[in-house]
Amino acid sequence: MTNLNRYKFTFGEKQLTLTTEHNNLFMEEIERLIQEKYQAIKEKLPHADAETLALLLAINSMSVQLKREEAYEKMEKNLEVMRGMVKKKNVTLVDLDNLDSLEDDE
Repeated sequence: MTNLNRYKFTFGEKQLTLTTEHNNLFMEEIERLIQEKYQAIKEKLPHADAETLALLLAINSMSVQLKREEAYEKMEKNLEVMRGMVKKKNVTLVDLDNLDSLEDDE
C-alpha cells in the first residue's frame, strides 16, 4: 500500500489539508503555483469572490492540462510513425545484407 502524506496549506481564506501520495517538496511547489495563479486571477478580477477565483483557477488549469494532453497524443502519434519508418528502413537494410550473403554463396 502506498504511504499517504497529509499536507496543510491555506488557499484563499481556507485552511486545507490534502491527503496525497506526493512528498512535501512536491506539494510546496504545487502550493506555490496555485498561489501564483490565484493572485494573477485576483489581480485581473479584484471584486470576484474566493469561490469564483477558485473555479476560474480550476478551469484554467484544466485548459492547460487538456492542451498538454493533446500535444502529448500528437507527439505519441508522430513517434509511432517514426518508429514505423525506422522499422521499415531496418528491415530493408537487413534484406540488403541478406542479399549480399546470398551473392557470396553463389
